[in-house]
Amino acid sequence: MRQLSVLCSLLLLSGCVVSSPQKSQYQAEYPNRQDIRSHSLYRFVTTPLKPGGDEYKGTDDLALLFYVSSKNAATVELRFNYPAKTLQATSLDAQNNALSQQTWALLDESAAKPTDSNSRHFWLTKDGVLRTQYKNCTPDMSVGCRWVDREMFITRSGDMAVQYAEGSAGMAFLVIPFYGSQKYLGIFPKVAGT
Repeated sequence: MRQLSVLCSLLLLSGCVVSSPQKSQYQAEYPNRQDIRSHSLYRFVTTPLKPGGDEYKGTDDLALLFYVSSKNAATVELRFNYPAKTLQATSLDAQNNALSQQTWALLDESAAKPTDSNSRHFWLTKDGVLRTQYKNCTPDMSVGCRWVDREMFITRSGDMAVQYAEGSAGMAFLVIPFYGSQKYLGIFPKVAGT
């Protein structure tokens, strides 16, 4: 009987939090996406149609996501060089003057993560989606893992969609199980004429 009450207490104490406020929008857009490789040049407004949840997660400011200057930036230009497997991101002001630039490597989706921790890279999937992935399973007072994934794709209307997903799972103090995940979606309008 005592074991049963301990088990019930643990279940009550265990944490499980799941948040995905834009899930229905993602489910409507993702199956109808365009292959990002259909063009080599894109321009998007730096702010989304509707705030996604947190500017530092890449769903509220496209310039921050691509590590280019967001100060005075009106648009972000993405220039893909598929044969060289690179992506050049440039932030532009309202007069189309370049503010800053960052070059990213495009890795095949099956490629291993680069050993250089300062490497700027995206995985490019077979179906034309850009992804980033981060996972950390460092033990401290608990056993668990934390992960962060970003998925970037072109919507059916040609806008840039960015889904940010983060989560963690494990055993706090080696006793209390926990799980939490959050997903945010930002849709960045394409610039007319691009």
